[in-house]
Amino acid sequence: MEHSRPQVVLFNLTFDLSIILTTTIAALLVFTIAYLCTRNLTEGVPKKWQNFMEWILDFVRDIMNSSMGTNNNLFILSTGISLLMYLFIANLLGVPFSILTIEEHPVSWWRSPTADAHVTMTLAIMIIAYTHFIDLRLHGLKHYLLSFFKPFKALFAINILEQFATTLTLGLRLFGNIYAGEVMLALLAGAVTHGIAAAALAALPMLIWQAFCVFIGAIQAYIFVTLTMVYIAHRLT
Repeated sequence: MEHSRPQVVLFNLTFDLSIILTTTIAALLVFTIAYLCTRNLTEGVPKKWQNFMEWILDFVRDIMNSSMGTNNNLFILSTGISLLMYLFIANLLGVPFSILTIEEHPVSWWRSPTADAHVTMTLAIMIIAYTHFIDLRLHGLKHYLLSFFKPFKALFAINILEQFATTLTLGLRLFGNIYAGEVMLALLAGAVTHGIAAAALAALPMLIWQAFCVFIGAIQAYIFVTLTMVYIAHRLT
């Protein structure tokens, strides 16, 4: 359970190489899947991969419609699709296996990037900042500033605090669920080193827990995208 992370310091900034590796792979997988599913689009009856991509599009559009009414904003739609695909893949990268170096002080090179609070909080900050940008662009600076004093001026401090609380809950909810799942997987995997009997007893629970982690990863991606659409809808009004 005790391991360190592969880190390098450059220009007084600390970079976690495992996060860079897994986030890059997750992004490349999303790009590859999207490209392969849309490179040969056809009208009428779609092929199976095109049908899969259209299902994702309709799924995210339904989330948009339920959150903000009928909306055909392609940028918001593409944001939701990208988030859903990226988070689902990122949540599952550490489920099949993990990579640790075998040495006196093991180093973890492979795990789900969303099992790190730095990643989830960065995503949360980006989403909340994007919602504020939408408000500024659509309604102007005056309306944006006045929105912090509604419905009463006395609620200004609470409205400011709400923005920080929203960011924290959005990021930490995702982190907590994915991290807890991987900790449990690590505990079950550790039983393998305690003999054949312990490994046999842990095999079935580990398979069940991996399946449960896939379910949790999908649910957390859905919740994150749904909350993103809700926060955007709040800024559109």
